[in-house]
Amino acid sequence: MDSEEILNVALRLAKQSETPADTTINVPAKDVKRTLFGIDVDAADLLVAKEKGYDLVIAHHPTGGSAILEFPKVLSKHGDILTRHGVPSDAAASAVRELQEEREPRAHAENYDHLPSVARLMGMGLMCIHNPCDEIGRRVMDETLRARLPREAHVRDAIAALETIPEFRAAKTRIVVRMGKAENPLGKWAVHHGAGTNGGVPVARAAFDHGIDTVFYIHIDAGALRRLWEVYGHEGPKNLVVTGHLASDSIGINVLVRELRARGLRVDTYSGIIDV
Repeated sequence: MDSEEILNVALRLAKQSETPADTTINVPAKDVKRTLFGIDVDAADLLVAKEKGYDLVIAHHPTGGSAILEFPKVLSKHGDILTRHGVPSDAAASAVRELQEEREPRAHAENYDHLPSVARLMGMGLMCIHNPCDEIGRRVMDETLRARLPREAHVRDAIAALETIPEFRAAKTRIVVRMGKAENPLGKWAVHHGAGTNGGVPVARAAFDHGIDTVFYIHIDAGALRRLWEVYGHEGPKNLVVTGHLASDSIGINVLVRELRARGLRVDTYSGIIDV
């Protein structure tokens, strides 16, 4: 396989017809037999991969180039999730616009060529597969909840359902309720994964203000959480459930890893992937 074929496998698994903006091949690799796959990759990792005889390093998080510079475009997928759950399109678009305005200056300031330039100097294949894996993971989480939730579900029932997923069982972090309570009714819910990063305040606010009772994020920073507490309170009735970054990322990554291994590629995982 080559790096382009690997990317196409990921896109097919994610049911995507185009490569998302946060996913790219930085340094193409041909005749790949051994690949090292991690959630985060730095320059030292490339040296290790070279010394160990790998042909390609695959990162989950964006490694540089267009995957960093165009990252804010992927945030528009939060709007798709919101509208699928009944949020008016104008409110969803406003939330996405606010989120993109928060993230664009950071993308503009990043050193987008650091890691790719190291890979080029070393002659090491490098790519990142971000949104396709996250979309696969979101779908697994969504389908698990739909299949396992009782009719009058509470937040604790959703947590129990998600904990049947092997990556959550194996993780050293637990699924936590950051706002609301496990005893609260789950109500109408939405999994906000597979859209670049968490939706922060803008997306959660759009969801809560338009009939969604429980939002699932895979992570959230403390500042955004405090702002949500100020509006909605600590204990509900609205609920924000945080499933955990590495475990949630690993769900979709593992689907891809298993498929690549089935096709004869040796894939070794590291850097946070919970390989179950």
